[in-house]
Amino acid sequence: MSAPDREAYAARQAQLLDALLRGVQPPGFDAAQADAAGRALRRKRGRSVAHAWPALALHLGETFDARFDAFARSVGAPACGDALRDGLAFARSLGPHRTLTDDARAELLLARVALRRRGLFIGAAWLRRPRPRLLVVARLPWLRPVHRSVPSGGRRPR
Repeated sequence: MSAPDREAYAARQAQLLDALLRGVQPPGFDAAQADAAGRALRRKRGRSVAHAWPALALHLGETFDARFDAFARSVGAPACGDALRDGLAFARSLGPHRTLTDDARAELLLARVALRRRGLFIGAAWLRRPRPRLLVVARLPWLRPVHRSVPSGGRRPR
């Protein structure tokens, strides 16, 4: 198979996968089988995201599967299938981050710094439990990611 043929084949495969994930019946496929394959693909991606984002999955509880399925069908879902990127896009699609639990917001911040490949990144999240504190995460180009939790009110951590 020549290089242009491989590229065309890969493009057709990507289109098929995208159609199945979005719940669109690809031409020439049985509707029931295409729907079953799409549900299975979305469930598999959802399990990967739940594994990579345990606090977010715990926060959403029983609604996680249905909400992730709806997200994966949407146009905003990434095509790559990387659990960390999928989870970040999914968390952002849920609306204001202040409605997430502290653990889920911390997970979101840590994912943002982990996905940052170059340059400087500094982010913060105000966490309320078990005591108010500010979580600061920084990615410096010459160092590994660093995160510290700073207690509020000038108190020193115990």
